[in-house]
Amino acid sequence: MKGIKEIPADWSPESDPQPVEDSIPLAWKRGVKRSAFQRLSTQSRWIVPAVQLGLDFATWIGLYVIVSAFFPGNEYGLPELLLPAIVMAITLSLIGGYKFPGNMASLNYAAEHMIACLSGFVASSLTLFLIATYDSTINSSRAVFALSSMGFCVVALAQRRFLWFALRSLHQKRSLLILADAETGAQFLRAYRAHGQEQGLEFVSVDPSLVGVEVDGPDSPVFAFAAEDLPKLLRENPQHMHEGIVVAAADQNLAPKVLSFLATVHFQDMPVYSTQSFYEAYWEKVPLHLLTPTWPLQAGFHLVKHSAFAAIKRLLDLSLSTIALVVFFPVMSAIAVMVKLDSHGPAIFRQSRVGQHGRRFRLYKFRTMKVGSEHQGIYTKTNDPRITRIGKFLRVSRLDELPQLINVLRGEMSLIGPRAEWVKCVEQYEDIIPHYHFRHLVRPGITGWAQVNHPYGANMEDTLEKLMYDLYYIRNFSLQLDAAVILKTIHVMVLAKGR
Repeated sequence: MKGIKEIPADWSPESDPQPVEDSIPLAWKRGVKRSAFQRLSTQSRWIVPAVQLGLDFATWIGLYVIVSAFFPGNEYGLPELLLPAIVMAITLSLIGGYKFPGNMASLNYAAEHMIACLSGFVASSLTLFLIATYDSTINSSRAVFALSSMGFCVVALAQRRFLWFALRSLHQKRSLLILADAETGAQFLRAYRAHGQEQGLEFVSVDPSLVGVEVDGPDSPVFAFAAEDLPKLLRENPQHMHEGIVVAAADQNLAPKVLSFLATVHFQDMPVYSTQSFYEAYWEKVPLHLLTPTWPLQAGFHLVKHSAFAAIKRLLDLSLSTIALVVFFPVMSAIAVMVKLDSHGPAIFRQSRVGQHGRRFRLYKFRTMKVGSEHQGIYTKTNDPRITRIGKFLRVSRLDELPQLINVLRGEMSLIGPRAEWVKCVEQYEDIIPHYHFRHLVRPGITGWAQVNHPYGANMEDTLEKLMYDLYYIRNFSLQLDAAVILKTIHVMVLAKGR
C-alpha cells in the first residue's frame, strides 16, 4: 500500500534500531515524584472547593434545624433541607464562590456573595412554592426559611474568608514555573504584574544561554534554569513548591524530550498550561497576541457546539425583554421626563452601531450627554463635562440602557453579549486591532462579560482589555456564563459602578 514501508524478510526485533522513545532518560519518563504534602497542596485546587461545598450543605441543614427549634410546630422535610442548599450552591458557583484561591476577603466578593445568596433565596422560595402547590406536606414557616437564608449568607461568607486567609500563605509559597524564551518571558511577566497577583514566578529558559539573564530588564527575575534542568528541579529539590507550569514558549522551540516530560507531569499532580489556557483559567479572558485567523475554528469552541443554547437564549431574550418593558414602563417614562427637563434635546439618543456579523442597526438609549457630544471624542473621561446632571446618575446605575430592550425585541441585540460599538469606533479599531471582528460573532448585549469585569473604556488600552473579556465570553458561550453576568451586573448596579 502506498505510504507504508514493506517489512524486510530478514527483519527481527534484535535487528531493529533502538526506538527514539528509549533514548529519553528514565528521569524524564517518570515525571515528578512528590511528597504527600506537595500532592495535597496541589490537589487543594479541588479539595478545598469540595470541602466548602460540604460545609455549605451542612451549614444550611444545621441552620434550618436550629432555627426551626425556635418555632414550635414548624414542619420540614427533605425538600426544605436539600433544595435550597443546591440552589445556593449553584448561585455561589456562578460568582466564583468555590474558586479558590480567589480573593474571598475583598469587598467586591462580599457584595457579590450577598447578591448570589439573595438570588438563591428568591429562586429556592419560588421553587418550593411551586412544589407546595402539588405537595401539601410542604408547609414550613416562611420566617424559618428567611432567617435560615440570612444566617447562611453570613456563615458561608465567614467560612470562605477564614479558608482564604488560612490558604493564602500556602498559596503564596507555591510559585509558578514559566517556560519561556526572551520575548515571551518578558511579555508574560508584564501581564502577570498588571494583574497584581502575589505568587512568585520562576522562569525556565528554552535557551540555555539565557540562564542568569534578567527576564524584563533591571529589578526583574532572572531565568534561573534551562529547560533540560526541569526533571532535576522538580525531582531533586523537594523544597520547591510549584502550583503549575506555564508553557509560554512556542512548541517548535521546545525539545521533544521536554514536551514528553511536560505531558507526563501534566497527568500526575501538577497542571501544565499553555499561555491561552492560563489566561482563561486565572484571568478569564483571551490573550490577543495569540489570536490567529483560525481562532474560531479551534476545538472546544462552545459557540458552535451549543446551537441549542443560542435558540434558548433568543427565546429568553424575547420573553424577558417583553416582561422588562412592561414592568419598567413607568420608570422609563419618568426618566424620559427628567432627561427632557434637565437639558435641551431629545430624551432618547439614537446612534448607528455594529451588530452580529457586522450588520448595522440603530441603537436606542436615554440621552446622558449634551446634544452633539459624540462629535467631541469617542471616549468618555472621568467627570466628563459633556455628561448632564441626570445623565451621571443614569450611567452609574445603568438605567440609560433600558431603551435597548427594544433592540433586543427586534433581534438586533441580546440581553447579554459584547457591547454594541459605534460604527466610527469599529472602523477605527478594525484598522488598528487584528481580528477585532471576532467580537461580532454573537449579538451585542445590554450587559456583558467585559462590561462587568472592566470599567467603561477611556482609551485604547481599555478597548484592548475589554476585547480580551469579550472573546472569552464568545469562546465560553453558555447559560452558566450568562447567569454569572446577570449576578455581576446586579452587583455593578447596586454599587453604582457604571460610568
